[in-house]
Amino acid sequence: MEFQNKIAMVTGAGNGIGKSIAGAFAREGATVIVVDIDGDAAVRAVEEITAQGQQAFAYTTDVSQGAGVEQLVSKVKESFGRIDVLVNNVGMTIRKPIVDFSEDEWDYIFNTNLKSLYYFAKEAGRIMLARQSGAVVNISSIHALGGIPRRLPYSVSKAAVDSFTRTLACEWALDGIRVNTVTPGYILTDGLKSAFESGALDQEDMVRRTPVGHLGTPENIADAVLFLCSPRASFITGTTLYVDGGYAAYHGPERLPYIRPQE
Repeated sequence: MEFQNKIAMVTGAGNGIGKSIAGAFAREGATVIVVDIDGDAAVRAVEEITAQGQQAFAYTTDVSQGAGVEQLVSKVKESFGRIDVLVNNVGMTIRKPIVDFSEDEWDYIFNTNLKSLYYFAKEAGRIMLARQSGAVVNISSIHALGGIPRRLPYSVSKAAVDSFTRTLACEWALDGIRVNTVTPGYILTDGLKSAFESGALDQEDMVRRTPVGHLGTPENIADAVLFLCSPRASFITGTTLYVDGGYAAYHGPERLPYIRPQE
């Protein structure tokens, strides 16, 4: 097991992609710190992990608030003495035209998606720097790559995540700490399923724009995160790994199935 005796902290780990990442680290031997604003969700995620005989602990905090993050990391340090892996997975969006956004809504998206990275990098970073060892993965989005209407603050915040990663990776490169980004494509989470059911998003359209011809799974993202945090990625830092079925690579005007050769 690649993460035996390691401490892995995952934010937004009560559901969806974060929950899958937390479970994957636990299966590889890590003690997982499950962080979520929803305390009940965090506890349920931990119960699923411990039911398999693995180690995990639930912590509840609002990652958009610096004081809460400082207290949480302090408790983790007191309990475990170290943090080997940090996965900044938490993220949120609001879908509507920019003229309808309030300043509070804009700030909340940026504080959750971007400022939380600063809080965790600062607090967990102190621990990693003292040990001269650590791996950080930030979760971005393919929405950072182009102009997607009604997603302005989300897209801009995720583009900033990419820049944050590159800069911090260079700052910590000589300190034994690697920092990378995983950028998911359209991943079939419960949240995405709900958006399909409500008509907010079109599943068929998403599939047709993804060259591999199907959506991804939370496990696809977890596998990529584990790789980047493992010794196998020891010479990889400051990079973005797209886990999107070719979505970011495809720039043709047609949508699937028309990119396939016609018989």
